[in-house]
Amino acid sequence: MLKSNILAPEQFSNDAKSVNFREICMGEIAPNTLFRSSHPIKENKQDYIISQLAGFTKISSIVNLCDTASGIMSKVLCAPWYNILFDNDRVIALGMDFSFTSDGFKNKFKDAIKFILRTEGPWLIHCHAGVDRTGFVSIVLESFMNAPLDKVINDYLKSFNSGFESDIFGNTENTDIQTAMQVISAMSETQLIDEHNLQQIAEIYLRQKIGITAEEAQLLRLKLSGK
Repeated sequence: MLKSNILAPEQFSNDAKSVNFREICMGEIAPNTLFRSSHPIKENKQDYIISQLAGFTKISSIVNLCDTASGIMSKVLCAPWYNILFDNDRVIALGMDFSFTSDGFKNKFKDAIKFILRTEGPWLIHCHAGVDRTGFVSIVLESFMNAPLDKVINDYLKSFNSGFESDIFGNTENTDIQTAMQVISAMSETQLIDEHNLQQIAEIYLRQKIGITAEEAQLLRLKLSGK
């Protein structure tokens, strides 16, 4: 398995943590393919650190989980790099809520998958804090790509060192493995998820709950694996 490259200069490492920007590279996800962060535009101006990191990692497409299509139009004017991607149909604004099991959330998740299938990476996934919605979408994709359960949990918990608070769990300092497993369990209403069935549960979730086809699941796997 290839190791993830360090794409950003060393001086940005602590800053990247503070804005919740990091690469998702585990399981069969290829290096330099999938990234996550908090919102790149804060208080009507671009976040300097995220803009720098997006440049270093050559972000090509953005899955914006929190803004609506109309809501993002004014924000992108504050971030030239983001605006260029938006103008070239490389940003999808989904306006997701926090109800991971709702039909509305699932329909928008399906739109996110279809966007990934029709665009090229590296992809950046973000919401507002990069904690809840981004956390769950990352969990699903990591699990689908055969990441070990402990790495999925650790990646989720990293967001709670960023200074952002969870809209679901409140004070992030109290978050632990049980909280992570509670979020992971949203993929299945009937099965207890463990390290042996995690990948299978994620694929069933994408196929049966999100509604992607077998062909789309295969293409998603190929895209995220860099093949």
